[in-house]
Amino acid sequence: MVSDLVTEGELPEEVRKNFDAWASCIGGALEKQQYLEGIRKAGFKDVRIVSENTYDINVTGELKGKITSVHVEAYKS
Repeated sequence: MVSDLVTEGELPEEVRKNFDAWASCIGGALEKQQYLEGIRKAGFKDVRIVSENTYDINVTGELKGKITSVHVEAYKS
């Protein structure tokens, strides 16, 4: 089980370059499908999101609906 912040789609460039966004784990967040694919590429199987919560966050612009906290379950033999 792992918990992380992911994005729903591409973040604006000004957010990616914003130090406050990086410090709050938003600026470097991966897009949700890219994040899940990275877990699969690391050899994990049965990757699934068991819970998620989307936040309304503003960092140098409107990010409403773009930042999601996910709890992911996966298995590796």
